[in-house]
Amino acid sequence: MLTGCIGSHVPKEITLFDSATVVRSTDYKILGKGKGQDSAFYLLGMFPVTKAPNVELAMSQILEKYPNGKTLINIKVQREDKAYFPLGLVTVVNVTADVVGQPEDTEKPGLKGTK
Repeated sequence: MLTGCIGSHVPKEITLFDSATVVRSTDYKILGKGKGQDSAFYLLGMFPVTKAPNVELAMSQILEKYPNGKTLINIKVQREDKAYFPLGLVTVVNVTADVVGQPEDTEKPGLKGTK
């Protein structure tokens, strides 16, 4: 019951992008959907304690999960503020996107065990 009084979150901006880079071909496969996140804390809602949330960092978190991923498409960036009265404010950037690239090749028998 007290958690409703102490903290709340307010979704702010939602931004949509077609792709992270220019996609010149339609010859790609969607490898999966991913999520990334970054946040920052502001003491009393005004004084930054950590770096500002970074959209690029959240996007790179998505690509890290797919080693064969080349770029992101259908990108949705959402920023929300979570107030923790009277301590401060946490600003969160959430990114969801489809990862595209080449599907993983099966291991070739001639290359097994070589470095």
